[in-house]
Amino acid sequence: MRTKKNLFNFELGTFERMGDELTLTLKRDKFRYDNIAELKRLKQDQAHFLKLATILEQGDSVALNYTIPNGAMPLKDISKENKAIRTSIAKAILDTDIENNEFNVSLNPSNVWYYPMSNVWYAYKATQDMPYSDSADRFIEYKALILYVLTGIPYERLINNMNEATQIITDDLIKQVVDTTDQKDLKEIVAVINDYVQAEEWKSVDANHKKTKRRFLVGIGSVAVVALLAVGLVHKSGENQLKATEIQNTKQLRSVKYESALRDALNDKDWKQADKAMNKLGYSKKKQAQTYLDLNEYQRALNADAGVLNKAVNSLYKNDNAKKLLDWKLPTNATDKQKDALKLEKQIVNYDQAQITAQMSFTENKDVLLRMGKAFLSHDDEQDATTAQNKLLSLNKDKGHYMEALIKQKKAQKSVTDSQHKLDDANKIDDKDGSKGDKVKEAQGNLDSAKKDLDSANKQVKEAQEKLG
Repeated sequence: MRTKKNLFNFELGTFERMGDELTLTLKRDKFRYDNIAELKRLKQDQAHFLKLATILEQGDSVALNYTIPNGAMPLKDISKENKAIRTSIAKAILDTDIENNEFNVSLNPSNVWYYPMSNVWYAYKATQDMPYSDSADRFIEYKALILYVLTGIPYERLINNMNEATQIITDDLIKQVVDTTDQKDLKEIVAVINDYVQAEEWKSVDANHKKTKRRFLVGIGSVAVVALLAVGLVHKSGENQLKATEIQNTKQLRSVKYESALRDALNDKDWKQADKAMNKLGYSKKKQAQTYLDLNEYQRALNADAGVLNKAVNSLYKNDNAKKLLDWKLPTNATDKQKDALKLEKQIVNYDQAQITAQMSFTENKDVLLRMGKAFLSHDDEQDATTAQNKLLSLNKDKGHYMEALIKQKKAQKSVTDSQHKLDDANKIDDKDGSKGDKVKEAQGNLDSAKKDLDSANKQVKEAQEKLG
């Protein structure tokens, strides 16, 4: 049986879905890269984005192939959902800090996927070398997307004429979305709408629960006059139906209740209640740790799962707060290997050269090796930095080339400093010395050449860093 193909149009092209695969094919002339390898960083996993499996040049086109998470649905189908799910997804869209990244992301519903109650993924994300929609008003796009989720009014119509929503919408709460003037207000109003709808949903679930019980009792009374056997059969059938309904309603109530409790606890930084809510929701230790990592609550992430140590360290370095890890502690159930790993990270931060050098030959983690190389380089130990770089090349070429570029940059910076000193010395020569002019010209020429080398080295560092993502 052939899998049905689904098409989703947006401003840049058309997505084609076949099973759990999503493909977008765009014209090559819309891209500005020199080599497709420059787009490699797009394949790195990133929260709230579909996994980009492959990027391929096919003649005069470029095909991007994504993997859809199990159970995820296109946002174009959101109108089929009940209010509770739609408001929850609208809130999730605004809670997802999609603007705080280096990519241009389309807010067209065809580019968005979801899973109830609050999971959202975007498909296409573009670098500056890729085609993207350069919107004049990003806020209008957000309002159009949220109103599409809440009301089903076509996104494109809202983009072209937001006032149309005022004429169609009768719900006073949703009208406030149309009237918002900034992102903060939009986020607050959608949160209020979501809380209101969730509360009404709980009441509805409770009412249905009571109604089911009443129907069951009436059913028992009405068939009692038929026969004892019939009564027994109906009783068993009704009991099973009631039990199934109770289980379904209870699960739904628990999920909505604890998702809301978790959101409030995280916003209030009530970590004890957050832990409790995550346990009630059945979060694994790994998922609990990731939740805290997303909030830069590193110690709490480690308390939940010491296995996220390397991810936590990477995040800390990215935020230029490496020294904060000196205060980190691992839980008592951490393995000896994990404890040794944290000990080494602290030695790198404190630059314990003897220990770092001794551990370098045993280290196979490319991230740790890169941190070692940078530590050596920042302390003018180019020999050990080069040793780390050579080992990195055998483990991860991109990181090895990045370390190589950093070493060249360091040498170029040193050359500029030395050339500047020589120029300063030449300028101090007594004006009566006939050789002063030639020496100044020579020193100035060497300095200009050194600066050009530094510019080239800086460019190489930037390009190597971009490949890392």
